[in-house]
Amino acid sequence: MQDGEGIRDLDLMETTGFGDGEGMSGVQEEPVENRGLGGKNWGAEARAEHMETGAFEASKAAGRMELSYQASIEEEKKSTSNAILRSGEAGGFPPRPRRGKRAREGPNERIAPEDEEDAVTKAIRLAAERPDQPIFFPYKGTVFNSCDEAKEFYNLYSWEKGFGIRIGRECKNSKEYRTRQDFVCSCEGTDKSTTAASIRTKCKAMIRLLRQNDHSWYISRVVDTHNHPFSAGYGENKEWKSHSDIDPLTKDLVKKLRENNISVGRICNILGVSDATSSKTMRKESIRSLCAKLSQENMKDDIGKTMGLLEDMKKTDPGLEVRFQMDSSGAMKTMLWCTGKNRVDYENFGDAITFDTTYRTNLYSLPFGLFVGVNNHFQSIVFGGVLLTSEKTIDFEWAFTNFVEIMNGKAPLTMLTDQCAAMAKAIKSTLRTTGHRWCRWHVLKDAKKKLANIYSKRKKFKREFNKLITDEIDIRRFENEWVKLLKEYRLVKNKYLKRLFKHRDKWAKPYFMDIFCAGMPSTQRSESANHMLKKFIQRAAPMHLFVSKFNELQSDRHDQEGKEQHSTKQVLRKKLRVGVPIERHASTVYTRAMYEKFCDELFESGSFAIFKRINDSEFILVDTKNEEEIDAKHFRVKLEGDNKISCECGFYEHMGMLCRHTLKVLVHLDKMEIPAGNIMRRWTKEGHIPFKDATTSWPTSKPTSCPPRTIFGGRPPNTGLKSWIASTKKSAACQADDPSTKASEWPEEENPAKKKTKSILELMQLK
Repeated sequence: MQDGEGIRDLDLMETTGFGDGEGMSGVQEEPVENRGLGGKNWGAEARAEHMETGAFEASKAAGRMELSYQASIEEEKKSTSNAILRSGEAGGFPPRPRRGKRAREGPNERIAPEDEEDAVTKAIRLAAERPDQPIFFPYKGTVFNSCDEAKEFYNLYSWEKGFGIRIGRECKNSKEYRTRQDFVCSCEGTDKSTTAASIRTKCKAMIRLLRQNDHSWYISRVVDTHNHPFSAGYGENKEWKSHSDIDPLTKDLVKKLRENNISVGRICNILGVSDATSSKTMRKESIRSLCAKLSQENMKDDIGKTMGLLEDMKKTDPGLEVRFQMDSSGAMKTMLWCTGKNRVDYENFGDAITFDTTYRTNLYSLPFGLFVGVNNHFQSIVFGGVLLTSEKTIDFEWAFTNFVEIMNGKAPLTMLTDQCAAMAKAIKSTLRTTGHRWCRWHVLKDAKKKLANIYSKRKKFKREFNKLITDEIDIRRFENEWVKLLKEYRLVKNKYLKRLFKHRDKWAKPYFMDIFCAGMPSTQRSESANHMLKKFIQRAAPMHLFVSKFNELQSDRHDQEGKEQHSTKQVLRKKLRVGVPIERHASTVYTRAMYEKFCDELFESGSFAIFKRINDSEFILVDTKNEEEIDAKHFRVKLEGDNKISCECGFYEHMGMLCRHTLKVLVHLDKMEIPAGNIMRRWTKEGHIPFKDATTSWPTSKPTSCPPRTIFGGRPPNTGLKSWIASTKKSAACQADDPSTKASEWPEEENPAKKKTKSILELMQLK
């Protein structure tokens, strides 16, 4: 073997991980005769055995000359960096460790001694001794406990200089133990595309890390020559990706914020990314990319995550009941679920409920229906939720039938919905004993759209129309005022108002008074629950996240119920509002919220007077504020023994609480307590009675996939003035072409047939 071959073998092995990675320049302190070439001890004595003395001396001299020549070239190439390195060693950094045996397996980092100073602290301490040099220059021989620590150190240096870094090549042995790691400049290499714009300029700047036998890392090679301009200032520096990295704690915070429906813009404000005075190096683009990545992770295996979540809920809540409806391929069409708490609440307060499907903010654009009621604290409570793929009669029939089965066959007395005919048809076929009423709020909302010209131009009409719908409780007066109102504003021939009056028994207040609604004249409680749910669930949430956040909503409602229950038990009212004896009895019977409503009615009873006393058990009352009017309304109040009192206004039948007319008579008769027959248990302090619910079975057949997605990502809607005007015109055009405004009856499905298209001749005749 020739000496040149041995030298080339040494260079090859050092650059492939067996040496220190520096070639011949890394072992200049060691004599050539004592080096191991190719992993064997081929010294002067071993060579002498295979060659003659003269040949050996000549080869030895030639080898030394070659080494001396290569060393001089190496010194010339690295003159600048060596000067900096020497100044670093003079400043206190240890010299580069000598090449020796390194560990072949073990942990990825070492545990540093307590008294050892880390590289960052040492660099800051020695910065005063090198005022004209960078603080965090990566000197040869700098030791780090882990590779991540070295990356962070080099990243600090790149921030000082004005460039970015990224991970380069690495070496691993047969046991997948990493022994070498390179960190290179972000401009290293070239882009694969020859036409694309790129920052790659074949920059050679880098550092090389090698592992020691104690699993620590040290810098074995430094190249600090760049072929591109440096960034200047904070604004340019943070555009490098290595300077806009998000640490794990911040990632967890962003994930939690996104799960709680915090927008990306608000997250940037919370993290201080948008603050001009902040020292944060994160960019808005990095936050958006992280949020997009989190969304993609949430979408993966959505049905599997949903089933796992429901199974975990079943373990902690044996009363949970889940029902599925699937298509032929196993994809989920409908899902209904009620917790054990929902079932107990329904047993106590399920006599009157509202149902609404206005919430569609989920990944699959599924209508979400909420069964909502009111508890003894007059708070909204949820009885269950259902996800539907469509809003047709057959879908509502499935939902209502399964809901009643889950609630042990108990159907509600009253159910309030919007004006959807599909719901009305399903209620009529499945809930035969349930009284169906329309939401008064939806009636007013639709009237505002259908009568937009009158609403906007005639303010008096709006005031009189709303007062007639919300305040009038007498059937005769309601019908007379309705006819008078239509004549005054020339709306007698309006088809919408004609159809509305035809179905007045479903929405008008006078026709509600003998129907128990627990003080819910509309589905506003469902609307309120939908509004609260939007605060918990982010837009286009996957199904498992939707179910999880819906559980959080129910937990929040449970906490609010506990807060009100605590106030009812612990907060004592020392001073009565009116001061009559019956008020004290009400404070001991009703919950705090219902006692406040009782006091309101008791206060209003002061404006009424006993107009006539027919006998000892019948009284006629009149409102003193309207006593002089010709058609002033009189109310007949009747005592039915000592345990009950009734009034023809129907407020007790509608609300379950005594009206102002009956309270006037009771105060006049100096009654000390509310009649026992007029105390409804659902409003009392003992209204919530816990029931032991039997453990339910888990469905044997489960869906294998989620419904197909109908909403895809894209640009967010424009919020400019022109966009708003265009959307308003489009909405007005859709309302003008709405077939429901021209049909003689309400449509049977959610999507009725479109209006017949007119021919060109018909359009010309209209002109």
